[in-house]
Amino acid sequence: MKPSLLKLQKIFKLEADRGYDNRAVVGGIDRMLEHWEAEARLEGVPEELIAYIENRFRDYGRLSEKSRAEALIGLWRRIQRSENEPLDSPPVDLGAEEVAPVTAPEAEKAEPADDIILEASPDDSAERVEQTVEIPSIPDTEISQTERQEQAAQAAQAAVIERFETKQRDVFPSVEPAALNAPVTVLQGVGPRIAQNLNRLGLHTLRDMLYHFPRRYDDYSRMVPINRLKYGDQVTVIATVQTLKTRLIRNKTATLVEALVSDGSAALRVSWFNQIWRAKRLHEGSQVVLYGTVDQYLGRMVMTNPEVETLEAEQLSANRIFPVYPLTEQVTQTWLRKQMKQVVNYWAPRVLDPLPEVIRHEARLMPLPDALLQIHFPDNHETLKAAQDRIAFDEIFLLQYGVLKQKRAWQDRTAKTFTTAPGWLEAQVSRLPYKLTGAQEHALDDIQRDLASGRPMNRLIQGDVGSGKTVIAALAIAMVTRQGSQACLMAPTSLLAEQHYRTLLNVLAAVPAGADLEEPPDAPSLTEDQIRLLIGATPESEKEEIREGLADGTIKLVVGTHALIEDPVRFASLDLVIIDEQHRFGVDQRAALRLKGASPHLLVMTATPIPRSLALTVYGDLDLTVM
Repeated sequence: MKPSLLKLQKIFKLEADRGYDNRAVVGGIDRMLEHWEAEARLEGVPEELIAYIENRFRDYGRLSEKSRAEALIGLWRRIQRSENEPLDSPPVDLGAEEVAPVTAPEAEKAEPADDIILEASPDDSAERVEQTVEIPSIPDTEISQTERQEQAAQAAQAAVIERFETKQRDVFPSVEPAALNAPVTVLQGVGPRIAQNLNRLGLHTLRDMLYHFPRRYDDYSRMVPINRLKYGDQVTVIATVQTLKTRLIRNKTATLVEALVSDGSAALRVSWFNQIWRAKRLHEGSQVVLYGTVDQYLGRMVMTNPEVETLEAEQLSANRIFPVYPLTEQVTQTWLRKQMKQVVNYWAPRVLDPLPEVIRHEARLMPLPDALLQIHFPDNHETLKAAQDRIAFDEIFLLQYGVLKQKRAWQDRTAKTFTTAPGWLEAQVSRLPYKLTGAQEHALDDIQRDLASGRPMNRLIQGDVGSGKTVIAALAIAMVTRQGSQACLMAPTSLLAEQHYRTLLNVLAAVPAGADLEEPPDAPSLTEDQIRLLIGATPESEKEEIREGLADGTIKLVVGTHALIEDPVRFASLDLVIIDEQHRFGVDQRAALRLKGASPHLLVMTATPIPRSLALTVYGDLDLTVM
């Protein structure tokens, strides 16, 4: 049976246990129809059944308790028939004569349908963890105060995660609700116009709202009084507007809104340039929250262009951490925070955690439903830190999974094999004006093995400027082109592409263009006219000539910029792709160049220092060689 229909069963159970008082759903069962219909349609529930359920529920609130019982019994039997289930199968607990009544513990566990947005209340959120944790005492003589604080924070965070991990949930879904993909218009008060405003923030569905994380937090338990502000501090201040005025400045070409605010400890002058609308939203006597950097003017502390929000009674009395979300035009912080609280409190506990418990335990990670609750509306700084660690782990885990999946997909392919004759590579190296370093020889060995493996090479060479990466790339090109295949090298700028072009000419073009001399047996098999440069500044006539040469195979090596990715560029047999300064290119650009050939070998070079652990994570689909 479809999950949306099973959710109706849960409502029926709870309604029967309550004596059919129409309070199984806050505001009445008819309140859940609009949200339930969205999920039912997503699951493919027949329209005639949806219409039937809708008609029976529309008048449910006006029926007597006996009529409500009969209506639910008849409705459930209709659902069973539509799902081809026997009528004598375990139905819902609809009355004493049908089945035994629901026991008190079962009634407490019953939940309304997952697609109903309930009125937010403090009880809707996850169980609060205790804010005091036992921290082992550490002698001050053994470690520094900083280390002691770090260990105390780690112990506190571990205790927080342990409590969340061992916490028992009464209800945990076996299937993630499809309604998480429902549009934001299912929220009460959100119509098409407001939905367009939310779309600009990337909020299209309820799931998008769960992952619309705050950009910062206001901790109302740690507010800094104005008389303790210091120059350069980035702080949040609660104050009352004492005076407010607007004046023209800079020969009446700009406006300045000035306010004098006070929190009882001292006064602070605040100003906004060319934000005349501030004067319309603020007024003398209003309490505001200011967030910005403390500046100094004529010896006085001031704030220039700070963020400002009208203080609500809830914020003033909560003495807790409040989220501050990214905004867009016509979306206020107060309104969005209210919508987020409603969605997060109800839907976050219903999100499935994709990580097995054993992984969460080993990594000491908070469960995902609790992390989503705490990252939006944290109980304290320890739970916030634990939630941020869990979300960060998921992000890097998915990135690692994606790149490793891509690596496996490429490893399953076959590529052209390139082997070197005995002594040929040594002869090429001996022609160089200098001896290769140990790191260069190691990189060359890696490339030689990759090209002979029969699988596409995926290698990242990391080395400082001047470490000889281009020479190693040139030798790789020689291994490929000597067997009749083509190679290309893409650089991020025209200047860098020209530098590579000149270097490759010196290393690879042993025979001048048009020469009739017989090629020495140990020389590379390229001439100057087989190596070309293709950049944006290349004349169109020359570009066309290069495209034709690449298409018919007469040009063996092309060096260029993004122009190599353009559709008119076609290769006869591209088997080696080299990309310099990988971090300057996107994944799509790299893939687009690689699609110019049939499973070509890939060699990526970068001079940017990357820690090995980070390189293996971000470029997990690439084998790493450090020069």
